[in-house]
Amino acid sequence: MNTREGLKRKEKILDLLKDGKRGDMVTFYPGYGYRWTAFAFIKASNKTINVYCYDRSWYERADHKVPVANITKDHVKMLDGRYSRGNVTDTKPKIGEYSYTFRGFLNLGMIDNVDLKFLRQGTLVNMNGTTVATYFPIKFNWEGELIGRIPKKAKDMAIHCIQEDRKIKNSNARSNYQNTRVVRLMRLAESKNDWSKLKTSDVFCLTNVAKRTELLEHFGVETVLATLDHEVVHKDEIDGRKYELLRFQLPRTGFAWNEGVRTRIETVPATYLKMINPSTGESCIEGIPNNTQSTWRTEVTTATVQEALAWRDDDPAGKYVVPVALT
Repeated sequence: MNTREGLKRKEKILDLLKDGKRGDMVTFYPGYGYRWTAFAFIKASNKTINVYCYDRSWYERADHKVPVANITKDHVKMLDGRYSRGNVTDTKPKIGEYSYTFRGFLNLGMIDNVDLKFLRQGTLVNMNGTTVATYFPIKFNWEGELIGRIPKKAKDMAIHCIQEDRKIKNSNARSNYQNTRVVRLMRLAESKNDWSKLKTSDVFCLTNVAKRTELLEHFGVETVLATLDHEVVHKDEIDGRKYELLRFQLPRTGFAWNEGVRTRIETVPATYLKMINPSTGESCIEGIPNNTQSTWRTEVTTATVQEALAWRDDDPAGKYVVPVALT
């Protein structure tokens, strides 16, 4: 979107085209969010300016010599959405990629009627009312109107991103509604001491851990587990205490990556450690990460009671150390 400073920059660029000599240069800095980024506008011919983007903290890069855009008095042709490609022979950018350089260029404020945003699965650009996924090269005039043929993949991806965003928003709205409904019923049950309107499945409608624990304790662990098709992954008895590692699917709408492909899911795996009190026979469960080795990985690898106990007690090397009673 044009800004006052952006209009001044645009005037300087057009003046460079009109009156500058070949090789003359104007440098602009995008500002907030792009502290170390700079754009160099160099007059290449009587009708053309080449635009280079570079890292201000590291000037000598091979890809600094590769223009990211061409400019004429009538239009801008963005050749690439990246300036840091590692190897300048890299394949062309993908449809809908993040496009850091394109973002920085638009942040200069010289182009009107344009908006760029990431929408869950890809980056979309709205050029004067036309929304497409980013693609390169992309050509547009100073008023933000796209010029030339728009790739079908860019159109299709924009439609897909918008539809998926709508689905997720609707899913989140339903989830929030169910959470609010169950919280309201719990408050009513507490005030009247009547829990008959609540069901065991309502436990998984709650997003607040404290509320979920409260309802779980009300129904009892065994009762709730009986309603779920869970798997006993591993059993063990340690120091006279019986343990079970459980895994079941929680009803949660979301997405998962599998070999680079993003797919919609309706459930997510959950791993719990079930502990049985040897004195009373009562059970309690405690949530355990699906992967106790790393909170960033999505693989489900926790497979033994020992792993779960080691994670719970923060024991070194993932090996459970049985506590020693002090006398």
